[in-house]
Parts: sequence; structure tokens; C-alpha cells
Amino acid sequence: RAAAADLDGVADHLGVGRLTDHRRIEEAARLANDHLLSQLGENQRLQLALQEQATRDPLTGLFNRRYLDETLEREIARAIREGYPVTVMMLDIDHFKRINDTYGHLAGDEMLRVAARLLLAHARQEDIVCRFGGEEFAIVLPKMPLETAAQRAELWRCEFEAERVVFGSFVLQATISIGIAAFPGNGRTRDELIDAADHALYEAKSEGRNRIRMAAALAVPAAL
Repeated sequence: RAAAADLDGVADHLGVGRLTDHRRIEEAARLANDHLLSQLGENQRLQLALQEQATRDPLTGLFNRRYLDETLEREIARAIREGYPVTVMMLDIDHFKRINDTYGHLAGDEMLRVAARLLLAHARQEDIVCRFGGEEFAIVLPKMPLETAAQRAELWRCEFEAERVVFGSFVLQATISIGIAAFPGNGRTRDELIDAADHALYEAKSEGRNRIRMAAALAVPAAL
């Protein structure tokens, strides 16, 4: 009987041991799975961060030229399907080189950041505000006709002219010029629209700056 009891005790001990081992294996598997999920989440966050860096201008936080090229194509395609206008603005800070030469590039950078904040302050959620390059910005305004866009441009022009930028012991002030073009009247493709808005911007600059000019209509009326 004592031997039988001893055998039962050994069996119970082995059973408990096997149960403990099983629980340890389950716990190790759970920890490994949690670690894998954490790594996957971190990889996804890193991937999103890299995508964001690839489409954002690091100085102003606005979208960059690459993002503009991609999204304007999509906006035009959607406008064709749904039959609404898309307006594009090209905007340039007047005499920007003079600011850099007089006060330094850090002052120019601050002026660019101020311009970016002002543009975002009066942009709708669906608007696409980009730093096109240098001191030039581009804005895509879906479902906004040319006349309404001109009113928005005038608001931006007036507010930027009234802006005073404190930089060290200096107070800086500048103006902007804006060229406006709209799909389909001023262009049917991304490049046509950007070129039309850019040409209107050139006219605004050549006529004295601190003003808005709208692109000329296409010779042949475009149909949606």
C-alpha cells in the first residue's frame, strides 16, 4: 500500500509538472505573440512616418511638390467624373531674395513658416496647400469656382501684407503675388493648370507685385 501511495504521489507530481510546463509554454507563446504584435505596430508607425516625410516639406510642414503632382491628377479625374471645377493657385513671396540677402536665410525661413501658417488658417479641409519650391506655394481648391477662389486669394494677399514678422531686433514685412487657374476653363491636365497659374503669377509679378491675376481662358472651351 505504501508503494502504491508513493506511485500515486509520483504520478500526481508528474501531472502537476506537466501542467506547469504547459502553462509556461502558453505564457512564453503569449509573450512572443505580444512582442511580435508590438514590432508590427512599430513597423507600421515607422512606415507611416516615412510616407509622411516623403510628402511633407520639413521647413513649413506643408505638402511638397511630389504630393501636389500625385493629388492634382486625382482631383482632376474626380472632377471629370463628378462635373465640378478645380482651382489652382500659384503664390510667391515678393522680393524674397532681398529678405535673405538683408537679414539672412533664417529670417527667410521664418517668413516662409509665417506664410504657411496663414495659408493653412484660411484653407478648407479638402484644400491642398503645398510648398512648390523656394518661396513659391501652390494651393489646390477642389469644387471652388474661379471667382470664389479670387476672393480667397485676395484675403490671403491682404492678410499677408498686414503681417509683421518679428525676427530678433527686426520687424519684417512682405507681400505676395498670386496667379489663379481653374479646370476646365484654363487647363484640362495637371501640367496645363500649373502652367496657366504660373503664367498668371508671372503677370502679377511683372505688373508690380502684391496683386492677383487670373489665367486666360483656353482658346477652345473645355467640356467636363
